[in-house]
Amino acid sequence: MRTYSIYKIKEEHLTFIFGRERKLLEMMQGCEDANEKSLKELAYICESVYFDEIARMLEQQLDSKYAHLEKARNALFLEHPIKGKMAIYLVDRKICVYCEGSRMLDLDLFQMLAKMSERFIAFNKQENECGWLKPMKYTMH
Repeated sequence: MRTYSIYKIKEEHLTFIFGRERKLLEMMQGCEDANEKSLKELAYICESVYFDEIARMLEQQLDSKYAHLEKARNALFLEHPIKGKMAIYLVDRKICVYCEGSRMLDLDLFQMLAKMSERFIAFNKQENECGWLKPMKYTMH
């Protein structure tokens, strides 16, 4: 099972975070302890994410592709006959995703979130992976 934590970075912090994704991953791993300092840092750089907005977009984009889509409080459960299962939970400023099956499952979600905003960044702590869901174009002057 793959587990992702997805955050929406505040607009004013994008340029600072760009190129420092690994440092942010280290900070996120420190948040596991839920110490007050880490939580404040997280609140400072991340924007709140609203479940209804995410759920509506998922239902519109993915409903026809998935055999089973169930919505409960702050959770969504999706199942695809070939790709596998996905559970999505919203916890304060992060989207927690649990995927079982093909990585194509993850890509469906990442593409949909990338359409919503270019400010989403995902972390897979077990694999020590991180990256922008919609990579930013960066030009040097």
